[in-house]
Amino acid sequence: MKETVILDGKSLTRQELEAVVYAGARVEIQEEALIRAQEARKTVLFLTDSQKQIYGMNTGLGANKDRRITQEEFEKFNRQILYSHSVAILPLADQAWVRAAMLCRLNSFLIGTAGVQTEMILLLKEFLNQEITPLVPARGSVGLADLGNMAFLGLAMIGEGEVEYQGQKLKAQEALKKAGLKKLTLGPKDGLPMVSSNMFSVGKAALLCGKIRDLIEMSETVYAMGLEAQSYNPVFIDQRTLKITSHRGHRESLAFVNQCLEGSSIYHNGNETLYGALSFKSTCGVMGSIRDGLHYLESVVDGYLNASEDCPAVLAEEREIVSTDFFIVTGLAAALEMMDILLCHMAGLTANRIMRMCKEEFSGLPRFLRPEPSVIGYGTMQKTVAAVYNEIRHLANPASMDYFPTANESEDYGCMTPYLLLKTEKMLENLYTLTAMEAMYAAQASECQEGLVRGKGTLYAYQKIREATKRIQQDDQILGFEIEKVSSLIREKKIIADEGEHDKKGSI
Repeated sequence: MKETVILDGKSLTRQELEAVVYAGARVEIQEEALIRAQEARKTVLFLTDSQKQIYGMNTGLGANKDRRITQEEFEKFNRQILYSHSVAILPLADQAWVRAAMLCRLNSFLIGTAGVQTEMILLLKEFLNQEITPLVPARGSVGLADLGNMAFLGLAMIGEGEVEYQGQKLKAQEALKKAGLKKLTLGPKDGLPMVSSNMFSVGKAALLCGKIRDLIEMSETVYAMGLEAQSYNPVFIDQRTLKITSHRGHRESLAFVNQCLEGSSIYHNGNETLYGALSFKSTCGVMGSIRDGLHYLESVVDGYLNASEDCPAVLAEEREIVSTDFFIVTGLAAALEMMDILLCHMAGLTANRIMRMCKEEFSGLPRFLRPEPSVIGYGTMQKTVAAVYNEIRHLANPASMDYFPTANESEDYGCMTPYLLLKTEKMLENLYTLTAMEAMYAAQASECQEGLVRGKGTLYAYQKIREATKRIQQDDQILGFEIEKVSSLIREKKIIADEGEHDKKGSI
């Protein structure tokens, strides 16, 4: 990952965002981009005595837009914007989410349409580099800019609210003092751009893209383990079909599964008569669609990462400030809803594969994968599988259309983006658990096969799973805690080797 990320308002990538959020990469600002932002500020200052109504600069907000704001009121009014909009509620967003939001908003300030003071831009950069992270509640936005969440970032910059700094929760004013920084004094058009931003949602969506990609690979690895354990007919993963499908995701899934199975005995000893269930035969087709859905979500997120969202927006060359509807992010909401539905398809496949592995008629393996009739095995865990799938199915229900008017009924549209993100994250947590249970089934199933030779990827995954949980042999085990251990492996992507880490095949 990069050690330094240079922001220019035009080219921030998800990979750079992850480098800052997860790896502590430093943030720098391109000189040309800072000049562009400063030119926008000059336009704001030029228009401060304008008689023209400029929303949020010399007028109130929302239904109060009929109120005139004088120059003498600028500091107080902009501070009131932060106070009045700090309405988000618990739980707190995690540090990664908040840092992603800060980075995305800093980058969008550099587009040159916000018009905020240079001191705000530089202070936000210092917050990132010195790891001063405001405590920001995650709920309360309806997706018309994340007003209630972003206000807490602004509060910290004026020395109010609380932050995390050097491993401690501190008053923002105390953290600023320890870091050698000065709190902001707000001026014209500083408050509204800080709160009127969807970057709380965009930043989180960018992070979720990476988590979803990792989960897809975890799921496909565990699927490959199950195929191998049952000596499934390999015709359904024949790499020659890569040449005859035009679907990018399907090709990627087929290639990845075959990579996991490289060196496996399935290619030589696969049961040519075993056609079985669609949840095994057609996984690459479904996972390919999920990969395609992720590609689409990534393209939407990438577009928002470097897009102006300011309303009103500064047009520095024309010396004007104009109203926009850039705060509408329906495209992001729709892409997230689609992703949730696709993740539910993944969950359905996973749950069905688990059930089929336990059924002798499908798998050819002992019932409930028990090593002998006196052992119950994995039978009762099916209920946990069903319960977790039920939660995922419920969370997949669309929510972006469930809105009612606010702001004295003048704001009669919203798309609930932050709630969708919380919903998607909960789905991922449940999918980690579901995938972990499939991994436990697949590992046990593979031990029921004599002479099995594992592929490079499936061997590595099997070994990691067995480091975390034991094989059921002569007696039953307490499995609930074991599920949590394997869930951690899935969440942290521990069952896939780093490049070059696995270089041998193995047998039992």
